[in-house]
Amino acid sequence: MPDEIQDLEPKTSTRISKFLSTKSTTRLLRIDSETSECSCAKILVVDDNPFNIMAFETVLGSLNLKYDFVYDSKAAIERILQKQNNTCCGQSYTVVFMDQEMPGMTGSEAVCELIKLQSEDLVPSLKIIGCTAQCSPKEVGKFMESGLDMCIKKPITVLCLEKILKVYEIA
Repeated sequence: MPDEIQDLEPKTSTRISKFLSTKSTTRLLRIDSETSECSCAKILVVDDNPFNIMAFETVLGSLNLKYDFVYDSKAAIERILQKQNNTCCGQSYTVVFMDQEMPGMTGSEAVCELIKLQSEDLVPSLKIIGCTAQCSPKEVGKFMESGLDMCIKKPITVLCLEKILKVYEIA
């Protein structure tokens, strides 16, 4: 029985290769590369609260967007550097949603570090959107001073994220 299987393989592949000419194979490969899209995440969500991560997952998922998430600022910086070194589809993150209140390194501190890494060309340019439950203009202003591109208040909404993602041409 194993000899019969081995005998069938060369005959089958010979028939397939005769059936597919070089032109048709090239055309199929071209069509495949034109229709396949990068499946890598362009969005990184940074928040220490699992509920907030779940809210982002729900909203971004409803928009059919790929995203990654981490639970603290240090992990965010490591993930951004890692993605830069191992780019998927030649792309790094485009937008980072950064929570302000986190243990260890705050969102503001992480934003300052990311801007420093961008100035040293270690991280590509990306948009950093602050996310905070703080409602006082003083606290939001202080967070913005760290170098954010924009700041949104929690809880997040689908409409708010849709507008932001359209501005940055993600959705």
